[in-house]
Amino acid sequence: MGEPFARIAAACAAIVVSVALAACGSSSSSTQSKTIPLGAVFSLTGPGGVYGPQQKNAAELAVEQINAKGGVDGKKLSITVLDDGSDKQQSAQVTQRLIQQNGVVALLGPTLSNSAVAAHPIADRLHTPMLAVSTTGLHIVGSCPYPCTYIFRDSLGEASAIPANIETYAAAAHPKTAVLLYPNDDKFSVDGAKIVEETAPRYGIKLLGVIQFTKAEADLSPFVSQAVSKRPDVIFITSLGAIPSTIMIDARQQGFKGKFLGGNGFNTAAVAKAAGAAGTGAQSASAYYLGNTFPSNAQFVSAYEQRYGVPPDQFAAQAYSGVLILANALERAGSSSDLANERDAVRAALETTSIETPLGPFRFTSTHDVSQTIWIIAENGAGGFRLVKSVKP
Repeated sequence: MGEPFARIAAACAAIVVSVALAACGSSSSSTQSKTIPLGAVFSLTGPGGVYGPQQKNAAELAVEQINAKGGVDGKKLSITVLDDGSDKQQSAQVTQRLIQQNGVVALLGPTLSNSAVAAHPIADRLHTPMLAVSTTGLHIVGSCPYPCTYIFRDSLGEASAIPANIETYAAAAHPKTAVLLYPNDDKFSVDGAKIVEETAPRYGIKLLGVIQFTKAEADLSPFVSQAVSKRPDVIFITSLGAIPSTIMIDARQQGFKGKFLGGNGFNTAAVAKAAGAAGTGAQSASAYYLGNTFPSNAQFVSAYEQRYGVPPDQFAAQAYSGVLILANALERAGSSSDLANERDAVRAALETTSIETPLGPFRFTSTHDVSQTIWIIAENGAGGFRLVKSVKP
């Protein structure tokens, strides 16, 4: 946790003890209680609010299902979900609160890559496993600007997703020209743009223009006009929230007849519904495909729809899978009377994960990144997606 447990015990008389502690002077470990505390940092409001609520729903569903089957190692899971408001400073603050005040064994999140650059270093410094369930930008795991020993990811990084998508479309349609649109004040968007610029030429696609704007722009139509005027075969969009659907609608209204290609920002029903008919055929690569009928996904889809009345999306599936992955690691790590040791054991167990999830067969790479099938999907114009192709890891 960042300070010796003996020091915590000595200070018990002077401070308000975290609810994660069983009693003053006792270990914070879940072995001292009947529950194993987990945490999650999601964007329930702000730009990431199109992704965070379904993440919360799915994570809570997974905890409930695991507890109904007896929990983990005879103990029930609990999960505290905090909103970071899509703000990196708030994300860092609530991450630290969950670790130091709530005494969680491990965490999920945050929702956005822009927030991860602030939250993940804190979890790593405090030696607490944190599983990224939707942060897909560069340097989230592996080659991080800090050790990132305790950071893992079950979300498909843009460095894998965007090239797979471009390769698939280039092989099918042989586009020659493209324009790239993206906001230059968001890590996810900037990382995705960099990957597009590096990848498109390898498949014979010439970028006629790279058009930048900011997330705060009230009217994107001038930027879309610049793109459409170049008459490209493809418009690349690397962005999140409402921006992709706004660009698609505007481009169609201005007469664009070509293809929209993007990254993980496309992969939620909120974007597909907002784009409507304008988004028909908009293609991306996803960690998840709703229509997969293998048991681990079919059971998840049925339970999610029964509980929430709507189908799950990629972000729900990744959060749900994240809880399954943590529970599996907790089971294999075993109990400890010391919270720090328990966190270390979970981190070590995560490295050897091999389970079935709604995402398909899942394991981590040696750099804690995802190793799984990539699903190339396209918006169907009615708020959903169709499968274009699957790409094995």
